[in-house]
Formats: sequence, C-alpha cells, structure tokens
Amino acid sequence: MAEQIVVGYDGSEFSDRALDWAVQEAAALSADLKVVVSTGRPVAVDPSLYGPFLEAIEEEADKVAETAVARAREHGVQAVGLVERGDAAGVLVYESERASVLVLGKRGHHGVRGRVGSVSAAAAAHAKCPVVVLPDRWDPRAREGRTDGGTFAGRVVVGVDKLGSDNPAVLAAAQYAERHGLGLGLITVVPEARSVPTGSAELDRAVREQLTGPAQAMVEKVAESVRAEHPGLAVEAHVLSGIPADQLVEASRSAELVVAGSRGYGGFRGLLMGSVSQAVLNEGESPVMIVPTRKKD
Repeated sequence: MAEQIVVGYDGSEFSDRALDWAVQEAAALSADLKVVVSTGRPVAVDPSLYGPFLEAIEEEADKVAETAVARAREHGVQAVGLVERGDAAGVLVYESERASVLVLGKRGHHGVRGRVGSVSAAAAAHAKCPVVVLPDRWDPRAREGRTDGGTFAGRVVVGVDKLGSDNPAVLAAAQYAERHGLGLGLITVVPEARSVPTGSAELDRAVREQLTGPAQAMVEKVAESVRAEHPGLAVEAHVLSGIPADQLVEASRSAELVVAGSRGYGGFRGLLMGSVSQAVLNEGESPVMIVPTRKKD
C-alpha cells in the first residue's frame, strides 16, 4: 500500500508552496497525495440565507481542491481532493492519523507576517504524524543556484537532546535523509563559555571542556547508533555553542530540512511552544519538520 501525504490547501500563496513541496515529495516516494480543504466553522447568518451561503462556500472549496489535484496529476502524482466542514486545524489533525506526513504553508489566508499561522501551530502541536511547514520564501531553485553552499548544504539537520537516538525526531531525520540521498547533520548546543566567565583563561578553558565534553560524547554516541541503523548514510556530529534557537535558524539557511521533536529535552525543552520552535518556524529558511514526541514522565 502506497504512503499517503496530506497537504492542507486554501489557494493562498503560502499553501501553494506547501502543495509544490508535497507534490515533489509524493513524486519522489511514489506516494499518494490527499489535498484537504476546510470550509471552516459555520458562521451565524440569517437562517434563510444559510443554505445558499454554505453552498457557495462549498462550491468555492471544491474548485480550490480540484485545481490543486489537477496540478498534482500534471506531475504524475496520484491525488485526490477532500473538502471538509469544520475547524481547519481539527480537520488536518484528524487526517494526520492515517498520513505519513502532513504538509502546510506557514500561514494561510489573512495570515499575519512574522507569525506562524494558528492552523500550522495547532496542527504541529497535535498531529499524529510528522508535520512539515514551508517557510514564506522557500524556493528550491534559488538554493540549487547558490555557489557558496553553506555548512549544511545537501543535509538534513536535527537537534539532538538528552533523549539521544531514542528521540523520534532523530529517527525521522535519518530516514528522510537516507530516502532522499542526503547527508545528516546532528546538532547539539551548549552555552557559550563567556556567559559564565571565571576571570582566568585557564579556568575558562576548563569550563569549556566541562560543557562540551559530555555534549560531544552524547552526539557522537547518537551518530554511531544512526550509522549502525543506516550504514550508507553520511552522518556528521556537531557541538555548537550559543542559543539552540539561533543555531537551528542558522543551520536552516543551508540545510535541505530542519527536523525537531514536538517536545524537547535539555537545551531543546519546550521546543514546540517555546521560543526555540517559534524562532525556527518564524525565521527558518528551510522547510521545518516537527515530529511527534511523547514526553516522558
């Protein structure tokens, strides 16, 4: 049975980017594509007008879905459209139960620039499958034309925390990289030594070693585990200093995809709802994949 990719679509420029990415992904994996259009919750109108009003909304939604399906089929992708009544986030979360990945634009109609849309944020928080959110200015052709490359060019990047290789985000990143012929960059972040100065160069050096030593051991252990599971995958381990959000955003400038768990531990705690996730989803330049992570008690 073919995998199924679900894409939320409303005809906006943001959802167009999500549709393009989903079509490419479906074509690469020989997966089926389901285009989901939500008509939203019914609004309070005069009962005598409600019928025609709802019919007009559903007719427009049908046209939007048909247009998206036609675009997918032009690329040889097996696609179907689904128009559902109800809250868009709720509809997408329901559809995520049977999907291999849910794809969304950063915002839909009436989005506020500089903010992740409420539908994208809610879906990423509650979806049962990985959710990929496309940045506002995602353009794979522009990336391919760059000459500087960048540190993580041709790689999938994932943040590593104390869950190590047990983190579903690491597993998802490795699988994605292997299936798409990409490398994998494992990143963990420690505080900058200058944030805890001792007044002595020798002591500062000892502090740096005390901070980076365990982090290096952890990320290398994860790298070894991933290599054992995926022998043909090129895996690199990186220990960076600074703020996790800043480092993941910087990595997104050259990475093909940035992957993170919906709940973080250690330096990535509170990833989805906290400042780290908001920074990556708001400022990242690559597609971002949020992977459901069951938080341990």
